[in-house]
Order: sequence, then C-alpha cells, then structure tokens
Amino acid sequence: MKQKMSRITAIVHRDLTESVISAFKKNGILYYHLEQGRYPVLAKRGVWFLDFYQNQSIIDTPVSIFEILCEEKSENFLLALIRDSAELNVPGHGSVYSESIDFIGETPIGYTFTSKEKREPIGFTGLTGIFCVLPRGSAEPIARLVLQNGIAVPTISFGTGTGLRDRLGLLRITIPKEKEILKLVVHSSDSEHVLDFMIEVGRLDLPGRGFIFEFPVGKGLLNTKVSLEGPKQAASMDQIISALDQLYGNMDWRKKSNQFRISTRHRNYFEGVNLVLNCKEEMMEFVTSALRKVGVTSSTISLNRLSHTGNTDSVFTPAREVATVLIPKKNLTEVIEVLNEIQYFSSSFEGIAYTMEIPRAFSYQSKKSKSK
Repeated sequence: MKQKMSRITAIVHRDLTESVISAFKKNGILYYHLEQGRYPVLAKRGVWFLDFYQNQSIIDTPVSIFEILCEEKSENFLLALIRDSAELNVPGHGSVYSESIDFIGETPIGYTFTSKEKREPIGFTGLTGIFCVLPRGSAEPIARLVLQNGIAVPTISFGTGTGLRDRLGLLRITIPKEKEILKLVVHSSDSEHVLDFMIEVGRLDLPGRGFIFEFPVGKGLLNTKVSLEGPKQAASMDQIISALDQLYGNMDWRKKSNQFRISTRHRNYFEGVNLVLNCKEEMMEFVTSALRKVGVTSSTISLNRLSHTGNTDSVFTPAREVATVLIPKKNLTEVIEVLNEIQYFSSSFEGIAYTMEIPRAFSYQSKKSKSK
C-alpha cells in the first residue's frame, strides 16, 4: 500500500537548531529526523596580487538538516513554521523545501504530521533538486564552481557506499568507502546544464566515482549567501537577491542557462525511483545484502537521529541508518517483496520506506550500459 505525502527538508545554521526544535514542540510535531552537515561558502578574497577569484577558498558553515514527513495539506503550515522560526528571510540562515513522496506500508502512529490550521501557499515553484554522491574529499571542487557561478548554495553531508567497491576484491582499496553527499536546489531550466557540468567536474563517468540524479521540488525558500565578502553598500548582494525574489514572486529572473557551456557530449541518463530506507542503526547492512538478490547492488548509507518531542516514550530507536537506493521503476515491486520477506517493517528493524520519482539520473553503470 502506498500513500501520497510530503517530505519537508530544512537546512538551517546550527545556531538556529534549538529555535526550530522549540517551534516543533510548540506546534505538536512529534517526530523529526536530524542530521549534521555543512554549507560551504566562499571566503573573503585577500589583497595579494595572485589572489584571483578562481582561487578563492571555501569556509564551511555547520548546519542542521531536518526532515519531516507530513500530509500534503500540512505542507504550507510546516514551510511557514520553519521559515519563521529560523528567520529564513535572512541570507545565510538556511533553506527549506518540499518534495512529493509515496510512503510504503502502514504509517506509524504519530510519525507523520497533520495540521488543521490552514496557511497560504509560500515558497517558490519551478525548482529542481540535485543529489550527488562522491568519494570523500571530492565535493569541494564542485561546490566552489557552484558558488562562484551563483547557481546555488550546496549542502554537504557524509555517508558510506556499497556497490562497485564490494565487487572488486583486493582492488576495492582503490575506491574509498567513505562518501560525501552533495545536494542543491536550482531553477528547473538550469538543472540539465548544472547536472552536466557536475558530471564533468566530479568525473562521474569513471568507475567508482559515485552517481547523480535530479528530483522534483514542490516549493522552496532558498539560501542566497554564497560568500563571506562584506557589503560595500547599504545592502549586500545576498540581500538584494533575496529582495528581488520577493519582488518578482518567483526565481525565474535567476535563470542561468545561457551562461553555461552546452556540452557536446550525449549523456546516457536513465529514469528510476529513489527508494529511501530508514531503520535501526547497524541493521541496514543486512537489508542491503538481502536486496542484492533482486539486483540492487549499490546504495549510500548515512546516519541520522529520529527525535521525539512528546511526553511519552518514543516507539522508535533514536539512532538510525538511512539508505538511498536508486532503482528502475519496474523493479520496485520485487524490492518491496524482499523487504516484506525479511520483516523490514517489523519491530526488529523499525523500518520506514518511501519513494520519489527520479526523472534523470547518471552513473558509470549508465554510461557502460550504453556501449552494450
């Protein structure tokens, strides 16, 4: 059984974490997932002659990444609540956006948020998210180019990978297990161009370099602070961009497609679904091993915490593992059958699963399949 829901993702400066959590408690939001990450921003340029713009270093800003599942009718309430509690109108405070998901199985009591209070729609539409998995230490060159071109402010977190590395025997030492997960949200008209240059810079057409896909975003309010350069006028560029967003009521004016070099390479993109699995810590390896028998050979696993704001004990174990699994849509039914066989949704795993449509994805395997 599938249920349509919304996933709200909020990335806020770590100093604002308690303010957001307090708002959750006051408004009856019982469960939320929390993960630590970082926002890279461009450092101030020096005064030396050789300190060119392209050599500008990056400073990492610590952020808290919240995820909440809610009924679709409660989406606007949550977006507004997070906007107000974290003051997201201020550049550098963070971002919030929504995605449509298909929840698999019965919904645990209290896990998804429902609000009877109606709010006016907020946030900008016409957005696309990009999710990229890279070897540890490889995200910074992409982040620098993204920031220098004013495309978006990326978020970076950590994970571990399975897949090609596990099938190389002694040669697996050449492909590090530790991964960096880079996510950003851009205007939809720019997504293909951004996807293409991220593949080139990240060398994702080589074995073991990871994978990348885009995902639809419903509505969002995005961080505009790309640099620590101080304003030389009454308002900084970040504040001007934010004000123009509000003035136009959309982000169409920010399109950058004409500024990108259009690649002459044909990318062999493929469609699929992003299956998100969330269960007790130290249980995910068993799950991913079971899925290999139906051809699911790669995934990226990260850690987060499932927090509970109620007065009674949580029905979930707080320490969690999350697997991002990209699969063809036709394979989803047999994947769910395997999850049921191993009793993934029982108290032994405390398993949660949902999917999102992936219109375009790329990996070394997709390039390889083209040549066959």
